[in-house]
Amino acid sequence: MKKIVVLILVLIASHAHSQVKEADNLHLLDLFQSQRFIEASEYLKQVYQEPISDKKILSRFGYSLKMAGKLTEAEGYYRRILEKDSTEVSTLFSLAGINQTKGNYKKAGDYYKQILAIDSNNFAVYSRLSDMIESSEGLVFATPYLAKANSLNPYDGDIAYSYSKVLKSVKQYKLAGAVLDTAIAADTTNMFLLRGKAELAYAEDKWPVVIEIVNRLIALGEENALQLKMLGEAYYSVKKYTLAIEILSGLEENDQQTESSLYFIAMSYKSLENYPKAIEYFNKTLKESISPNTSEYYALIGDSNQKRNQMKSALASYQKSLFFENKPMTIYSMATIYDQKLNDKATALKYYKRYLEAKPPKDHESYIEYSKYRIAQLGK
Repeated sequence: MKKIVVLILVLIASHAHSQVKEADNLHLLDLFQSQRFIEASEYLKQVYQEPISDKKILSRFGYSLKMAGKLTEAEGYYRRILEKDSTEVSTLFSLAGINQTKGNYKKAGDYYKQILAIDSNNFAVYSRLSDMIESSEGLVFATPYLAKANSLNPYDGDIAYSYSKVLKSVKQYKLAGAVLDTAIAADTTNMFLLRGKAELAYAEDKWPVVIEIVNRLIALGEENALQLKMLGEAYYSVKKYTLAIEILSGLEENDQQTESSLYFIAMSYKSLENYPKAIEYFNKTLKESISPNTSEYYALIGDSNQKRNQMKSALASYQKSLFFENKPMTIYSMATIYDQKLNDKATALKYYKRYLEAKPPKDHESYIEYSKYRIAQLGK
């Protein structure tokens, strides 16, 4: 009889213990689902005392700390798991991700490569490696990993888009097209893939394809300046000049014009024999092509030459500066060179007058007064 009672007590204690653990798990799950990760990590420390050897518990610590942003602490728990089992793929993934987030790309790469030593066809690893290398070193350096990832899963849109961009950059247009076509067949409304298809067709001068794909993107709600520029140029190239003007003028109306878009508007008007509008837009193209800082750069060259006592070179640079923008200070600098350095009083007088006619700002008061004084003196 005593043995039966003892057995019942043991069973009750065991059941109570399992109920506590279940409650712990439910509470922890609630903390995870509500994204209270700091609270979850603190709760785990209350429940589980060191030394902890259970890999599942160590993993819970690592996960909660990682999600709470405490990456160094999280890394410590994951490394403890790895010391017990160096082939734990999920742990290697976590360590790689932590180091990638911290910018330690070499260490992250080492962890990813450890996974590949275990599973050489792990698509997720090639995908993450390509993404990491693209952001840290550049797209072209990610090529081997993109190629492998694409061979493992040719339907993944992100990989197909990035891989096609690499292939396009090295003019492997046929292969780039095949990569995109395969992925698009699996997802006909993927914006990235359609964008890639349009960009590839544009690079190959396949204007009807550009028109078709960009119009599909617009119909799907995707419309931006780059695509409209491609579409306008495509319409020009197939001699639909009115449509080209309509599309590209929309960019100008939204202050998104470029030298190229203005050029194709001008060329469209020229092809339609509307020469006044063509001239207007060729002038706009010229203006767009010139940096707004060009005048300033020439003025700075002039000032540098003036300080080196190279007066003729300084005047030549100042004159070029005035061609792009009629700045009062540039005119004043030229007046002082003719007046004080070259002793050319007639030309100096002309430039002092030009300086005042240029309506210098109020903070030029001393220059204005001096110019008036010299005009009075030189005019005698």
